[in-house]
Amino acid sequence: MRYTKNLIFLFILFSSQIAQAQLFRLEAGLGATQISWLESQSTADLNVQLSIQKKESKRKFFVALKAYGNLHRSDVDRSKYTFIEPRNTNSTPISSTEELFSNYRGSEAEVGFLWNQNKSILPHFYPILSLYSKSIARKISSKNSNYIEEEKYRLHGINAGIGLIIPGKITITIQGQIFEPILRDITLYGNYVGVPYSSTSSVNDLSYKGKIGFKKAKIGALVTYEILNLGGAENKNSKPILATQANNLSFSLQYEF
Repeated sequence: MRYTKNLIFLFILFSSQIAQAQLFRLEAGLGATQISWLESQSTADLNVQLSIQKKESKRKFFVALKAYGNLHRSDVDRSKYTFIEPRNTNSTPISSTEELFSNYRGSEAEVGFLWNQNKSILPHFYPILSLYSKSIARKISSKNSNYIEEEKYRLHGINAGIGLIIPGKITITIQGQIFEPILRDITLYGNYVGVPYSSTSSVNDLSYKGKIGFKKAKIGALVTYEILNLGGAENKNSKPILATQANNLSFSLQYEF
């Protein structure tokens, strides 16, 4: 996957931090996300995060990965869906009454730093800065065809925010973040499309994310709410893709190894 190549590059870029590190922490989690986009779907999630911090340092380096796929498919509103006429003469247009379904899947990767990560018995704020890559796809199918078309969004940019740590028997962590995409790629695939059509844009709306986490010893829980503005695309060889927004509510149980 393209985002994996980006992550490898970023990992090499920050390798000097890893070489000098003395404290490693690996955390993994399982959870679910409710995605409210063009349809509403639930997904199963798998996430993992590696954090690295030099002894006596207040700065922490981290690499985080997440993948998710839908638990069920949703009905597509035919009044809001536009078909491309088949270019292949052997292809038969889908009936206007045939029921359509959508399936969501996606992934994300993040590499960055947290500051002010010193141990303290008092609540304290800390800044967040990272490079962030997000991918989300929507596949359309029917009862007679498992694959009609798929639109895939890839957003790459800078993520910045601020967090608050409240120490105690159960440590509470709160974060607010803003994502500024630098590059956005929208690709349309499908039986009726012919070759995939890709549109790249450097003009993007901001996206937002809030997190609240609870942790006791090595076990924790994390709730995340994300407002993801995906934007739209125009391509003369394909149908236009209108700007959309996905609202994602996630919950996961975490364990630190």
